[in-house]
Amino acid sequence: MATTNRVHYFHADASAFGGYFERPLEHNLAPQAPMSLSPSGGYGSARSENFRLEGVMSYKSASSQVSGRLSKKEGRGWVTLATSVVEGLNVLDVITADRLSAQISTEHPLEGDHPTVTFLGTSFDNLKVAGCPIDVTLDFDICDQGAKDGYPSEPCVEDDRFLSRVGEQYRRMTNAKNFPEWVKDRSIPDWIKQRYTWNDAQAEGCSVLCSIVSGVSGKFPGTPFGNVFEVPGFGRVFLGELLVDCKTFRLTMLRLELGCLGHASLSGPVALTNGHTIPP
Repeated sequence: MATTNRVHYFHADASAFGGYFERPLEHNLAPQAPMSLSPSGGYGSARSENFRLEGVMSYKSASSQVSGRLSKKEGRGWVTLATSVVEGLNVLDVITADRLSAQISTEHPLEGDHPTVTFLGTSFDNLKVAGCPIDVTLDFDICDQGAKDGYPSEPCVEDDRFLSRVGEQYRRMTNAKNFPEWVKDRSIPDWIKQRYTWNDAQAEGCSVLCSIVSGVSGKFPGTPFGNVFEVPGFGRVFLGELLVDCKTFRLTMLRLELGCLGHASLSGPVALTNGHTIPP
């Protein structure tokens, strides 16, 4: 094993699904198949089978894995992996999916502070809205900082290329010209304008919300705004949300804000990685 005078404190969390329902029943949905990584690294996993909450939500299986170790490759740093998967998901017979997988891997350098990140292994399999299939286009390079030596020299949230990509995502979401041809109402709701109007100054020293989903296609009941869409009589659906701050990457594959057929706030699968090396 490679030696170093620095100590790395690992951080990774994963859970398959969680949130709460207020209607048609009141229920707190504790995190499903949750798992956290020891600061010393290692490996952990959790699994849940055949979950059903009355007639409002079910899944066939849910699993999470986390791991952390010093890379076996000479000169490489500390590798952290967080994976969470839910299979056979059904929410109120409106949102269904054969499989949703969130996966993040980061590598912190032996010298330096800022990690590389990859989302390979992340996927939406047979996602449907009211029985209508949706094709999801993923952008695994959203956080690519183009570091020549393999490790970035600054935090992702301070990288001009990253911020430019996020700004472009927001502009596409608030541009009616990007609606599919089958959408009749091309007006942009106020809540979209309020949440997704980009301001370069908002990223300074703060978390940045973006998405690894660059677009969705397929005719389904609802109006898409980039990775977000509204389903009449159901609520709002958010795909592939990525929250980035100085050293943390949190990926949420599906988040629901329900306010019609049911009142609920739900999200999953979720994967998070972070880590700190001492001395800096």
